[in-house]
Amino acid sequence: MADPSAGDVLGRRRFVLTTAGTVAGAGLGWPSFLGATGSSSTRVAPVPHPIPGGIQLAPGVVIHVFGPGDPAVTLPFTGITLGGFDVEPSTITDFNGSTAVAYHVGRVRASDGRTYNLETDIRAFEGEFVADGAVRRGGFALI
Repeated sequence: MADPSAGDVLGRRRFVLTTAGTVAGAGLGWPSFLGATGSSSTRVAPVPHPIPGGIQLAPGVVIHVFGPGDPAVTLPFTGITLGGFDVEPSTITDFNGSTAVAYHVGRVRASDGRTYNLETDIRAFEGEFVADGAVRRGGFALI
């Protein structure tokens, strides 16, 4: 059994796959329905297209995201080196707006007293994008 004081590394791959499964199971990661389910007014919300490329988590599993920031910075737990200041911070194509990126690094303590190493990549987007051939306006978050 691992020593709780030594901490556990929750790898980015495991975190992303777990989060993706949770989001998909909750119906939050894919197009949401507008209007009452089952009624004739039900529509699928238009979905923006992801940027090409990104981080490959496993064969055939790509998250469409790059790590913008100072290339002299290597995140301590995952070992990921940031890609530079000219790296695309957005996760969707045909986007014109504002993007905010924050990386958090530290140790956290769970309610059972165990400690974990933590790295986050949190992004927020607000602006115009193209979906279904039309210009739309909206806000998004990537956690």
